[in-house]
Amino acid sequence: MTEKLNMPLQKVENEIPWEKLAQVSLDMFCTLNRSGVYTYVSAASQSILGYTSSEIVGRHFTELLPPEEITRTLEVNRRVYYGIKQQSFQNCLIHKNGYSVPILWSSVWSEEDGAYFCVARDITEMERNKQKLSESEQKYKTLFHNNPDIVFIENRAGLITEVNNSFCEVWGHRIDQVLNRPTTSLFPPELASVMEDSLHYVLQGHVLKNDIEFVVGDELRVYDTIKYPIYVNGEVVAVQTIAKDITPIVRSFQTIHQQTNKLNTIFESITDAFITLDRNWKLTYINREAESLVGLNPESDLGRSLWEIYPEAVDGEYYTQYKQALDTGIPAHFTAPFTGVNTWLNVKVFPSAEGLSIYFEDITEQVRSRQELEKLSLVASKANNSILIVDKGWHIEWVNEGFVRLFGYSAEEVIGWRPSEFLHSPKTDRSAYENLWGKLQNGEQITFEILNVKKNGEEVWLSIDISPVLNEQGEVSRFIGVHTDITKLKNSELELSKLASDLYKQNSDLQEFTYIISHNLRGPVANLLGLAHLLMNTKPEAESFQKSLTFLQQSASKLDTVLLDLNTLLGIRESKGYLELEQVEVLSVFEQALASFKEPLAQSGAKVTIRLAEGDTVKANKAYLHSIFYNLLSNALKYRAEDRPLQVTVTCQDLEENTSLISFTDNGMGFDLEKAKGSVFKLYKRFHVEQEGRGMGLFLIKSHLDAMAGTVEVTSQVNEGTQFLIRLPKV
Repeated sequence: MTEKLNMPLQKVENEIPWEKLAQVSLDMFCTLNRSGVYTYVSAASQSILGYTSSEIVGRHFTELLPPEEITRTLEVNRRVYYGIKQQSFQNCLIHKNGYSVPILWSSVWSEEDGAYFCVARDITEMERNKQKLSESEQKYKTLFHNNPDIVFIENRAGLITEVNNSFCEVWGHRIDQVLNRPTTSLFPPELASVMEDSLHYVLQGHVLKNDIEFVVGDELRVYDTIKYPIYVNGEVVAVQTIAKDITPIVRSFQTIHQQTNKLNTIFESITDAFITLDRNWKLTYINREAESLVGLNPESDLGRSLWEIYPEAVDGEYYTQYKQALDTGIPAHFTAPFTGVNTWLNVKVFPSAEGLSIYFEDITEQVRSRQELEKLSLVASKANNSILIVDKGWHIEWVNEGFVRLFGYSAEEVIGWRPSEFLHSPKTDRSAYENLWGKLQNGEQITFEILNVKKNGEEVWLSIDISPVLNEQGEVSRFIGVHTDITKLKNSELELSKLASDLYKQNSDLQEFTYIISHNLRGPVANLLGLAHLLMNTKPEAESFQKSLTFLQQSASKLDTVLLDLNTLLGIRESKGYLELEQVEVLSVFEQALASFKEPLAQSGAKVTIRLAEGDTVKANKAYLHSIFYNLLSNALKYRAEDRPLQVTVTCQDLEENTSLISFTDNGMGFDLEKAKGSVFKLYKRFHVEQEGRGMGLFLIKSHLDAMAGTVEVTSQVNEGTQFLIRLPKV
C-alpha cells in the first residue's frame, strides 16, 4: 500500500466533459491522488465550504477535517482504495469560517488514473429537516405517551396498534401486553358490541363522540370519548380514540344537582316567606310560604319584575329599602305594612352579586299586641313600681318610668336586652327563679326575691312578680314583670339574721364560760374550801398542817391558771370586730416566735425549714400572729416523735381572691383525726394525755384566726405528722 501511495500522480486526460458537468453541479466534484491530496475541486466548493478551488487544490484532505473525523475518514479512504465503492459515507468538513458542514460522499478509486474520484454533497438542509422531523416525532411521542387522557389506536381489524401511558395505568398492563389485542377484550362484555359498532362507524370516515361508563378497579368511572379516522393516501387505515376521565365533573354535577334539591327543600321548609330577585328586579324563586303570605304564583310570576306585579309599591318603603340594599351591598331589616294583603311584615333583605334574597315574616299579631300594650303602658307608666314587658326570649319590649327611676337606665338603653344581662351582679342567686321556670312556662304566675344591681353599681333587693301573657291559642307570647324595692326590708332581715348569729355565738361563748366555771373552777375552789376548813382545825406544828398548806398552794395556783385562761378567752371575744389589723411581714413574726425555742430546738436536734420570702405580708394582728406561730412551734416540740429528729417546714404562697396560704408541717407523733373530728380546736381538748398541757394551744390558734377573719384546716396521721393550713387576707 505504501508503494501505491508513493506513486507519482498521473495526469488525467479527457477531463473536459465531466469537468464541465462538475462546474455547473451544486455538488462538489473533486479528485485526490494516492497521498490524499486534492488535485481537482469543482467551483461548488466555494458555496459549500467558502473556499475557491485553488484554495483547496494541493492540500491534504485531513486538513479540512475536524479532529474527531480523521480516523474514521482514513478508514473509509483505505476501503475505497482497495476497491470497495463508498456511495453513502457521511462526515463533516470545516468551513472557511470555522464551522462544520455535514457532507455526504460518494467515492471510487481509479487505478488506471491513479486518483480518487469523489462527489461531495452539502446535506446541511437535509440534516436540519431530519432534526426537525426527529423533534416532531419526539414531540408527538411525548404528547401521545404523556397525555393525561387515555389514547389508543386500532387498525381496521380492531386490533390495538399503539397505546399511551395513561392507557396502561388504567388497565394495569404493559404496552407489550396489549398490542395486537382486540380492543373489545379489555372492556366489559356489555360494551363489546358498542365498541365494534363505534369502530365500523369511524372507519367510514366519521368522527364519533360519546360517554361510556365502566369499572376501573373497584370504582365506576365515566369517560368522555372521541374517535377520529386516520387517513393514509385518502384511505382510512386506522382509528384513534381519546378518552378523558370526566368522573369528577359528573360527580360534581350530581353533587350540584343534589345540593340544588337540598336547597330547594330547605327553602320550601323555611317558615318565613322567601323570594329571590335578580338585579333587574325579576323574581327567580318563590317558596310556598311566599305564595300564601304575599300572593305570588311561581307558575305565572317567576321571571316577572316585582314592580310589575306590585306597581303601587314603587317609590314606597319596600322599593326604597330594596334599592338601597342593592346599591350599597348592605343588608336591610325593616317593618312595614303590606297593603296588598293588609298585614304587617318583618322584612330581611340580603344583597349578593346575583341580586336580593328576601325573607318575610307575618308580625301582624305582634304589632296589634304591641299597640294594645302601648295603651296599657299609659296606665303602667305612672305606677310607682318598676314594670317591664319582655317577649318569649326575655328581650325587653317596654319599661315604665318606675323602672327608669329604680335602676337608672333609660328605656332606649334596655329595649332589646335581657334583664339578666345588665341587672344581675356576681352575688345574684339565679336559683331563686330558675327553680320556678317550669311553672311560668305552664302559664302560672311566680313570685321570688332576688338581689340586683342598679346602673350606678348600687345593690337593690327586689320582690318580683312575673305573669305570663297568653295568645289566642293559649300559648305564652310574652311576660310582664313587676319589681318592688324591698332593700330596706331585706337589710332589716339581714341585720336580724346577723344579730341572731351573734347571739348564737355569744350563747356558745357562755357555754364555754359555763364549762370553765362548772368544771375547771369548781375543783380548785372545792379543794381550797376543804383545805381551809382542815387548816382551821389543825395545829400549825402538826405535820399534816404543812402538807395541807402545800396542797392549798397548789389548788390556788390551778385556780389562778383557770382565771388566766378565762381572762384570755374574754380578751379574744371582746376584740372581735374591734381588733386592730395591719400589714404584717410573715417572716419577721415567725423568726421572733422561733427565737423563743432556739435552745430546746437545738437540744432536740430539730430542723426548721423556712420558705417564707422577705416582704410577704398578710393583714393581721401582729400579736395574734405571733401567738399562732408560738403555739404551733410549742406543740411541735411537745408532741415530737421519739424515734426521729423533729422536722418543721413553714411556707407561704398567694392564692386567688386576695388570700395568702401559710402551711406549717411537722413529722411528729400526729393524732387520729377521725376520733378527734369536731373537737380539734375546742377548749381543753387534748389528744396525748401522756404529755403535759392544758388543751389551750389549738383553741387559741382558732380563736385568733376567727378574730382576724382567717381560717385554719388540719390534717394529721398517727406516727407521720401534722399539717396546718392557715388562710389570711392579703390586704
